[in-house]
Amino acid sequence: MPKRIYNKAIPIILTFFTFSIAFYQLLKIYHMENQLNVNIVVIALLCLIAGIIPRWFLKIPFYFLVLYSGLFFNFPQNLSFSLKWGAVFWERLVHLNGLFIAGSIGYLPEEIAVSLVFFVMILLIELIIEYERVIISYLIIISYMLFLTIYNDIELQVEIVLFASLGLLQRFLIVHKKNKQNYLAITAVLSVFLLVTLMIPSEFIEMRMLEPSATLRNYLNTKGFYQFIEETGAGNLSRSGFSENDRVLGGPLLDDNQIVLEAQQSSPHYWRVDSKSLYTGSGWENSGTEDAALATYNGPQIELANNDYQGSFAENEEITLSRETPDTYLPLPYGDKQIKVGDAATELYVNQETQRVNFQNASQSDSFQIDWQDFDYTMEELADVSLTMPDSTLDYLQLPEQLPERVTELAEDLTAEEDTLLGQVTAIQDYLKNAGNFRYSKIDAGFPTENQDYVDHFLFDSQVGYCDNFSSAMVVMLRSVGIPARWAKGFSSGEEVSEGRYVVRNSDAHSWPEVYFERYGWLPFEPTPSFSQPLEQIDTAINDDTQTSSTSSSITEETTETSSTQTSSSTTTTESTTTTETKETAPTTSRFLSLPPLVRNILYGLLAVILLGFVYMLWSNYFYWYMLVLIKVNKASILKIYPKLLHKAEKFVLRTPEQPLNDYAQVFETKYPQFDKSFIKLTANYEKRLYGGIEKTDERQQDLIVEVAKQLTKIKK
Repeated sequence: MPKRIYNKAIPIILTFFTFSIAFYQLLKIYHMENQLNVNIVVIALLCLIAGIIPRWFLKIPFYFLVLYSGLFFNFPQNLSFSLKWGAVFWERLVHLNGLFIAGSIGYLPEEIAVSLVFFVMILLIELIIEYERVIISYLIIISYMLFLTIYNDIELQVEIVLFASLGLLQRFLIVHKKNKQNYLAITAVLSVFLLVTLMIPSEFIEMRMLEPSATLRNYLNTKGFYQFIEETGAGNLSRSGFSENDRVLGGPLLDDNQIVLEAQQSSPHYWRVDSKSLYTGSGWENSGTEDAALATYNGPQIELANNDYQGSFAENEEITLSRETPDTYLPLPYGDKQIKVGDAATELYVNQETQRVNFQNASQSDSFQIDWQDFDYTMEELADVSLTMPDSTLDYLQLPEQLPERVTELAEDLTAEEDTLLGQVTAIQDYLKNAGNFRYSKIDAGFPTENQDYVDHFLFDSQVGYCDNFSSAMVVMLRSVGIPARWAKGFSSGEEVSEGRYVVRNSDAHSWPEVYFERYGWLPFEPTPSFSQPLEQIDTAINDDTQTSSTSSSITEETTETSSTQTSSSTTTTESTTTTETKETAPTTSRFLSLPPLVRNILYGLLAVILLGFVYMLWSNYFYWYMLVLIKVNKASILKIYPKLLHKAEKFVLRTPEQPLNDYAQVFETKYPQFDKSFIKLTANYEKRLYGGIEKTDERQQDLIVEVAKQLTKIKK
């Protein structure tokens, strides 16, 4: 066992370092960097199993235990470490795999990805450490890095060069196991090369990689390869933006910062696009009867009044709106609007039920003037409104039959002590937004298990999500206690890039609930943490009974929210606060500095060990290198070199002054037979040259000198 550990020590260390760096790239893609420490421990254990345990039938149970533990620590599922967890996790894997194959989700879920990578990693670790199949293993690792680069739009050029160097190093160490001088030298050279490579700006490496491949890349482009990648992989997660398809909600997504519109205005507000009324348990759909309420408007000025609203309005404000993308919908603020279009032929279709405004075609006018009057009402006024059903053919209390009872029970508990409609609405809103039971995250949000209700999963299992989760939960709970509500979507206010000029991007897409109040119509509420809708600005008025204030659609906190635009049926929305967060700085050109602290420290430690080993190798083999310099560089003759070799030999075998050199050489090789007559032959050549008066040293004698010097260096006292 000690001999095996000695032989496998260096492969274990290098393999551990390789897979720690490689696995970190996967964690970054799925925003699981906080799991790096536990995964490094898992990788270390896998490498030790491969290096220490000699028999495969003994390794398998240890591999399984470490794999099982690693998956548990990455995905605990709110359970303890047990067989029950394994059954639940396996069920989730099967469910997610079905969704992925069916196209319901547009990326490979992290549970599946991590499980697959763990399994493949075990096979590669075994191949490298036990069977010494280094080249094929590192080719697979490099191919994996290229796959991540292509499908996730990330830069891994430095990592690819690093793995290629580590693969060459491991292969060289295997080939030159018995020649320590050579492999220590090549280790030092490769270490310096790696250190220099890590300090080179990634842009420099990228250019050196791209220039020779221009012809190949152009060929792949003409064959549609890059288009295929864009359509099938480039978004490892769902992308943000307004989505028409909300049938399946859930899962994480990435921001898309493409500009949708720009607006010149005095005050910020939400941009409403659409609402949906049919909740299926997995997402939202239109009931199919909304289109019957379509109305057509055209002309240079189009009046869009809200007939349901009978309250007062704020002062008139003029908005200049410019569309940057040719979408069919027209985002508009709440309130009364008069749209002035430059093209008199512009025709708008307005759905009176959902209040969605569409163009006849997406290429119509890109710029508009909007005369806008926002709603102006107080919380005291809404507190006097009693529960009333809207006059509509749509059922705004609709819920799926399979909705779990605990959703309704929770809503009833939250509203039990409220006597007014507004009190019930704000009780549910405050529970979702301010109670501290739920965490906002667009990345950590997960998918419900098979046949599990989307809202039920959010309220009782994950309790992590973004606007789709919070808004859907509020609508469903309101309906469960008999309050008419619907799911609305559009965009938040966007970013004020200069005074009065707002830019709205796909990443600002957002969803929220609307509740029906008699004489006021459908009014917006905001249960998503860090977002502020009109009613959110004066919540304290209900509790204190001392504060009243008029409301408008302005937002007190500038926020952003995203919603999936992928063409697959899995589309979601997400948001990110911009008032309290600073923007991330551009990545530095030195990729080495961007490595996580733990990985960077491991790298520093490994380089320090290698450099110390290089120094030790130079010190312990000083005599050998000195002889090489004398004979190869200085071209010294055997007459000058042999006395130095003899002096070195006398440190191990004592020679009396009167003892002939040939006799001493015989005695010396009797004690050290590994010289294999080389010292005897060199002594004979020295005496021949010494007494013959010829100083010329030929190539054969040089080889003898090198061999004797090498063997003398290896002798230990």
